Amino acid sequence: MDEIYEPKEDSFLLEKYVKKFAKGIVLDLGMGSGIQTRAAVSKSDFVIGLDINQKALEHCNKVLKSDKIFCLKSDLFSFFDKKYVVFEKGLFKGFRDIDDKKNKFDTIIFNPPYLPDEEKDKDVALDGGKEGYELIERFLNSAGTYLADEGIILLIFSSFTNKDKVDSLISLNGFKFEELEKIHVFFEDIYCYKIAFSKG
Repeated sequence: MDEIYEPKEDSFLLEKYVKKFAKGIVLDLGMGSGIQTRAAVSKSDFVIGLDINQKALEHCNKVLKSDKIFCLKSDLFSFFDKKYVVFEKGLFKGFRDIDDKKNKFDTIIFNPPYLPDEEKDKDVALDGGKEGYELIERFLNSAGTYLADEGIILLIFSSFTNKDKVDSLISLNGFKFEELEKIHVFFEDIYCYKIAFSKG
């Protein structure tokens, strides 16, 4: 249940575009093995990596050695409901209790569990909810609060997730998307999206 998701085709596809587009203060949600955090750090001012899996956090704290990376335990954005991360000129300065101010990130990276739940063989690293898109729905419902005005989201998901539903959720939450690339792996297509606020 708490095993770390090993990088696969979806990870490498996302990594390609993280290296291209990551900027500013970056949030890597569900960082797993740390592949996206590592890809982002050379292109950005600072990267906060979040994961609900304690083993993933321990692993990333061991292998990601940089004063530009900070790893925290969190269920999606829940850490930021209580704490505000303080930066000055792109440098991490600590935490303070939340007030009415929310952290804003220039880049949010998310390679979520996106497959429909398997009743007999549940896997927290793969299961995105009963239909596969529920975790992405939770993410998109909150992401606008934490995305900077000119920020971007890099998102990976599968044809098993229900692409039409994901596209609809993006629009419903005031975003627009660009399909950066689609790859076919075995019985599914993997999509990489760049998402931003819809202007006007």
